[in-house]
Amino acid sequence: MVSGALDLAGGSLMATEPPSDVQWWNAGGVADLWLPTDQVSGSGAIVIVSAAGYNLSGFTVAWGDGASEQMDGPQHEITLNSFPNDGDWLTFEMEIGSWGELVLDRIEIRTASTIPFEAADLDGSGWVLRGDFGFSLGVADGGSLSATDAEIMGADVLISGTAVGQDSWFKRSGPVNVMGPQASLTWNGGGFNSTLDDHDVRADGVAALSFTGVTDSGGFVDLWERQIPAQVLHFPGSGAQFTLNGVGPDERTIPGISTAEGISNVPGDDGPTTRVVEIGQSDGSVWTESATIDSISWFTAWGTYTSDGISLPHSADVIVDFPLPAVSISQVDVEDEAPTLGRRASVTVTLANTGEVPANVPIECYDGGDRADISPTFPSAMVGADSEADVDLKWGHTGSGNSTLTCSPMLPTQLTRDGAFGGGSSDSSVVVWEVQLDAGMDPIVIALIVALVVGVLLVAGFASMQARESMVKTEEPEDIELVELVDLDDDPEEPDDDD
Repeated sequence: MVSGALDLAGGSLMATEPPSDVQWWNAGGVADLWLPTDQVSGSGAIVIVSAAGYNLSGFTVAWGDGASEQMDGPQHEITLNSFPNDGDWLTFEMEIGSWGELVLDRIEIRTASTIPFEAADLDGSGWVLRGDFGFSLGVADGGSLSATDAEIMGADVLISGTAVGQDSWFKRSGPVNVMGPQASLTWNGGGFNSTLDDHDVRADGVAALSFTGVTDSGGFVDLWERQIPAQVLHFPGSGAQFTLNGVGPDERTIPGISTAEGISNVPGDDGPTTRVVEIGQSDGSVWTESATIDSISWFTAWGTYTSDGISLPHSADVIVDFPLPAVSISQVDVEDEAPTLGRRASVTVTLANTGEVPANVPIECYDGGDRADISPTFPSAMVGADSEADVDLKWGHTGSGNSTLTCSPMLPTQLTRDGAFGGGSSDSSVVVWEVQLDAGMDPIVIALIVALVVGVLLVAGFASMQARESMVKTEEPEDIELVELVDLDDDPEEPDDDD
């Protein structure tokens, strides 16, 4: 690991046993190898030898303009009456309906003697390296590599610091890995030859790359790829539905919904791992992913919030922000600072929304550590974006003395991000609840007395009416007294003269 400075000026770093096999990697096309024959004369044969554990079955080969020959077994021989002065192409193709891996160890030219060529030493396209690197070359964060007219062969390269090259080569060392926020690779002239993957350089989403006049492995192998690990999208809460558009080289469309933790993973190209987000192609063109997070729809108790066209960055963790309310209680105003026990105090609660969209916000209040006795029990108000709204309520209390009313918005249960909807509470000023000490009689007592008097009068009235009815029912007719009439014919007694 290079933690200081490594300067290769006209020098080289060579593995004693670099990767030497090549694997056919060109589905739907052909792969070729240039076989030099400038040192060969007379008749002979070309022998194609597969790597250990593989065979040539399912593929054909053609030498120059000759006909294709079917291959089978661990090796295949092409007999020639003569060889061209400089060389020619061996062209390999998969047979229709076949499937398998073609891995070559070497190509031999057999005449009076045998000339072996490691497959990886031959120029061509449609192949990737197979085998193990001979050594590791790491440039640590803070370290540097400088190469001028130099060659690095068969190395497993990881650059986390800086690497600068001038007319220098990485051979059988691909892909060269450039990873980390301080990592950079600047290469002018020279280039890259042979890689284990379909790209010569592999960078993460933040490393810096710069190439001028370089030669790559060619064919279907790209100069570089940027790959990022599985991304995690962080939404404000659970249940947010969305659609990803333009994901990866195939520009896929992927629907999703945030979990109970408010997250959603962006899948990789072939599973849950890495995803290619940039390709520097061998023809000099560059493709860069421009994926978006679209059709966001999030239903909450405060309202449904939507958004569209949010750019998907290439960082590992993505905070998904879209227009939301941000509501807090700015004031709790109790009308009477000395309310009376047995009566409810009038209260005005002011809600302030500093967010970008309106919200229908319920509130809750506490009287000390207990839920307050308020009416209505769960008052609410529609609060517009960047505006305020008042809620009027009545507050009841038991026990005389000091008390404070604390009110706050009732936040939706699916929130997972602190402060996503605001939520700040506010306290009223201290109020002193008092027992009524008025000189006059309490209205309640007066009402009771009036009710009692009315009740007594009603009872007396009913009793009198019943008595009168009883007397009417029991009274008999009066007897008529017969008076003896004096006979008018009888003379009355005359008084004596002596009287």
